[in-house]
Amino acid sequence: MTATTTSRTRKRTRTEQPAVEPTGSATGVRIEQVDPASLIVENNIRRDTALSRSFLSSVRQHGVIVPILAHPDTEGRIVVRDGQRRTLAACEVNLASIPAYVVDAADEATVRIVQQLIANEHREALSDADRAEAWRQLALEGMSTTKIARATGAKKAVVEAGIAVASNDLGAAALVEHDLTLDQALVLIEFEDDPSTVTELRKLAQTNPGNFAHVAQRRRDEKAAREQIAALTTEYEANGVPVVEWPDYGDTTTLFLSDLATADGEPLTEDTYAGKPGYAVCLRDSWRGVEVGHVVDEWKSHGLRKLSRTGAPVGKMTDEQKAERRELIANNKAWASAEKVRRAWVTGLLARKRLPAGAAAFAATTLASCPGEVGRAVQDRHTMACTLLGTDYQFGQRHPLARIIEANPSKAGHVTFALALGALEAATSKNTWRYPDREAVGYFQALTAWGYTPSEVEQIVLDTATTGTNDGDDSTDNITDEQADSGTGTDHSEHQAA
Repeated sequence: MTATTTSRTRKRTRTEQPAVEPTGSATGVRIEQVDPASLIVENNIRRDTALSRSFLSSVRQHGVIVPILAHPDTEGRIVVRDGQRRTLAACEVNLASIPAYVVDAADEATVRIVQQLIANEHREALSDADRAEAWRQLALEGMSTTKIARATGAKKAVVEAGIAVASNDLGAAALVEHDLTLDQALVLIEFEDDPSTVTELRKLAQTNPGNFAHVAQRRRDEKAAREQIAALTTEYEANGVPVVEWPDYGDTTTLFLSDLATADGEPLTEDTYAGKPGYAVCLRDSWRGVEVGHVVDEWKSHGLRKLSRTGAPVGKMTDEQKAERRELIANNKAWASAEKVRRAWVTGLLARKRLPAGAAAFAATTLASCPGEVGRAVQDRHTMACTLLGTDYQFGQRHPLARIIEANPSKAGHVTFALALGALEAATSKNTWRYPDREAVGYFQALTAWGYTPSEVEQIVLDTATTGTNDGDDSTDNITDEQADSGTGTDHSEHQAA
């Protein structure tokens, strides 16, 4: 028998407890408290004996709860057959003793291997549902989330999420019946008053989990916009201001104030015309957020004149233009939602202790070959890099990124990586999917290689690398941003993001 001995120099003792009366076929079983340093670890089919920090912390705090399985050799030494990680962890944290089932066992290799297979093969890890319910029960017993996290080795935020999910019928069912992750179930709870979104996300979690966060963010933004529009509508109507539908392109009945003038030719403004005949507001959800437009309904009946605008589109939009406008609006809104998911993901990437493969090369290449993006980032005091690292730049103070390095020089690599990512991220906008340049394509390729799942609108950027699409070669070029943003094809300065 080839075996290894655990290493720790101190007096080796073994305290024998009263033997347990044998049950079934377990003849000669006894429980002993043994010194882990005195044990010999038998050859084991588990080759990876790495001990995680959380496992060591648990053993240090709670000791070894489940006894190891061991047997005496011909010299009377205790040999570990099952429980090598528990034994090694106990030695690592200097436990004086651990519990062991000591049985008479055959020394043949075939018996050892079979027993180790049986002991490990049929173990099932706790599910997210099991953990969440256990945390909920601990909370009901009066334990705070901080104490639960400390006692179980889980992160406090994860414990809080688990308790929230286990305490909610929809969330608990998502874990048990639909096999969603804890994070996904927590998101589902946000939409428990929206059955269609719940169904959509539940299906997505099973068929396309990589896109779950993107769709959830879009639905989250849409929900927030609906609630904001409803609140603004109530507020305006309470103040006697009518709320009408947002004028469509080519609408001749309802026009924005900036398109109208009095009979004397004086242009209308909100200050000069609010509260007068036909005055109303319109509300909509756009890629810029909820917007408020100021209009006059049935303007012709109020003695007003329509202003002429040189170069403004005339007539109704074609079906093709309408389709392009719908695509432009949808993709601009999708980009705004995807931006939130992407930046949260990049923030998490930078928060990791170890940078992803190729991070240093990527940072150096970006800083050397992207002068436009890097130059604008420098002028902006690397605001985006600061945001991604969870800090803020304050004028007149030492730059926060420099302070990070001064406090911990080993973080220089993270900061350099953040400078590169921040420069490229800050250069993205709603125009990136329409006009992706080489730098944008490279940026999204790198994020994808590091594990990011792009949304559908971000995938358009990546597709240009394989289709050979040139900058500006986009079907929506026939429609302007103004046509997409307004109902009449002109840019209305009185539109406000609420």
